[in-house]
Amino acid sequence: MRYGGWQQIAFERELTGELTTVPVGNRRLLCVRGKDGGVEVFDAICPHRGADLSAGGKIIGDHVVQCPYHGHKIALGGEGGGPYCVRRYRSITVEGLVFAMLGDFEDGKLPEMLEYLRTTHKIFAGFEKTIKVAPEMVIENAFDWAHFPTVHDVLKVTYGEPEVIDGVFTATTTLRVEPSMWQGTGDGQHHDDGSTWVEVPLLARAYSPNLTITQVAVGGGDHPHYVIAAAIAQLDGTSRIRLSVAIPRNPDGSEPAKELADIILQFESMGLEQDRPVWENLALDITPQYTSEDANVLSYRKFCERFSLE
Repeated sequence: MRYGGWQQIAFERELTGELTTVPVGNRRLLCVRGKDGGVEVFDAICPHRGADLSAGGKIIGDHVVQCPYHGHKIALGGEGGGPYCVRRYRSITVEGLVFAMLGDFEDGKLPEMLEYLRTTHKIFAGFEKTIKVAPEMVIENAFDWAHFPTVHDVLKVTYGEPEVIDGVFTATTTLRVEPSMWQGTGDGQHHDDGSTWVEVPLLARAYSPNLTITQVAVGGGDHPHYVIAAAIAQLDGTSRIRLSVAIPRNPDGSEPAKELADIILQFESMGLEQDRPVWENLALDITPQYTSEDANVLSYRKFCERFSLE
């Protein structure tokens, strides 16, 4: 596993029992549901002989799991006694999304952003996809402005120079797109000659090489919302992508219509499928010949290095 930092390791709906193991790169993390329904995250491998604690293990006390292999008591996070213990990871669970911090990095601004979204928006836990691509390239997509016209049929792109603000890699981009149910005219009507279009400003923030939250329609365009995109490496060389949306609550505090979230998620899924054939057929053994159009991507990759686990 190359990079650490905040990762979305699961949707809560994936945690089907008291103990559930989720793969994150070359690690296995143990998600433990407490009596209050909360989720805590630990290493999933027994330090005695390497058994996976969720594969038949049992909670036998407060923060104590019995290993399914030899029956040893495993202290979760060093609590509860016993000869063996597994590490606890800082974690956040919000509206069905489970995040964990890998590595000894500062919490940064992600907890604050998630709390803002929780109180002002409705977060709709979205979908999962598996694509053969490095996870940081999935997150990089938000900053690779030059690929939007070719891959996603965007009419025009304007972009700003990225900067790191309070430890968060931040960049602005504006997409000129044909109207659709995603953005633009309500009926989605447009002319194929490109004479009908809408400008959609984006503000993308990467909190780690594996997680970005992008604000869509910032002061322009319809249906303002946030896209929460996460990607984590799998042992087989693929990435597990999880994508959700957050939509502002109505003025009276009520929740926005789920149908709008479904439409936005459908467009996001279509976008990833447009990226898939490029990603899955990349030649990774060449020496790239970068141009000035790659400046934002190279800045993002430099940002990633501060989260190196190597």
